[in-house]
Amino acid sequence: MDQELVKNEIHAFLERMGFGDHLETVEAKQGYMSYFNVRLRHGAEHADPESGERTGGVEMLIGERGVNLAAFEHMLKKLVKRKHGEEYKFTVDINDYRLRRLEHLKQDIKNAAREVRMYHREAPLRPMSSFERRIVHILLAEYPDITTESVGQEPNRKVVIKPFNP
Repeated sequence: MDQELVKNEIHAFLERMGFGDHLETVEAKQGYMSYFNVRLRHGAEHADPESGERTGGVEMLIGERGVNLAAFEHMLKKLVKRKHGEEYKFTVDINDYRLRRLEHLKQDIKNAAREVRMYHREAPLRPMSSFERRIVHILLAEYPDITTESVGQEPNRKVVIKPFNP
């Protein structure tokens, strides 16, 4: 994957959205998938390209529970595919939001698993995205005395951690 191509598209996309002046860096890391962390100055406000009105900021780009960030990433992937004719697999983060959220999720999972193992009772977790649910299933697969199950309908789908009773 051409990381510079994606970095340039991120820059251009944020510029068109009115965040160009607040962009500090776009850091790229290569692993299983490319990971791009966009650094924006905190408190950065968005200037509407048409009206010039100042609204929102980094929080607006991320949205509640990262919904806007997921939409931003989705649109960016579609844009890259349309412009360059190739589908690239990558993740976009803003000011380490997803990384911090993942660390909190890991801690929540450990606490819930400890509770299930200690009290032998089910522990439902909060509603989460399919990506987060997958992380829960993967992290807890190594515990032979507990099992996990996704329940509910989107957007309220969640994981229930249960004691394993063979």
